[in-house]
Amino acid sequence: MYITTGEAAKLCGVKLNTIKNWIRQGDIAAVQTPGGHWRIPRASFLTFMEKFTAPAISNNADTVLSPKRILLIDDDLTAHELMIGALEVDNAGYEVYSAHNGYSGLIEIGRLQPDLIVLDIMMPDINGLEIIHRLKGDEPPLAEAKIVVVTAASDRRLVVNRINTANPEALLFKPLNLKIFINTVHTVLGDAKASLQGGLGI
Repeated sequence: MYITTGEAAKLCGVKLNTIKNWIRQGDIAAVQTPGGHWRIPRASFLTFMEKFTAPAISNNADTVLSPKRILLIDDDLTAHELMIGALEVDNAGYEVYSAHNGYSGLIEIGRLQPDLIVLDIMMPDINGLEIIHRLKGDEPPLAEAKIVVVTAASDRRLVVNRINTANPEALLFKPLNLKIFINTVHTVLGDAKASLQGGLGI
């Protein structure tokens, strides 16, 4: 299991850049994603906390390191980077995972049991609507996840009509307004500290 630099900063009570500096200095072992984001192995971070931080933080680590899981399913790599970057800057402590097509998305849903799925409708193999129908049609369901649909479709009326029976928690159109995206994530996941400022609903 990995944690983000934002989660690490929250645990240690320091700024994001401090965590990144510790990584560069070798104080915290971490790996870098192809998009340039740092991911810290949970075991490495717990070792770091035991050596350099207050015992109270280490003792409470298991509780804090159980964030809600978000799975992004989208064949648009740029969209992935934008959403991941926005979630890291938001520093709300979510675990974020990616799948780049419908097939791998279904596998990751079963494996991760995410709390929220951010799902593109238009994908070349299994489209988002089919994934939603599989999620809601299986007995028992593949996952008890909230769903936020994102789409670049130009005909918004057609998209709205097509997903009307799918009943996701929210529908957002690309190019994403990242502030609305973050507020939508907080609201759908029941984060009381956030308030939705438009863009939610169909």
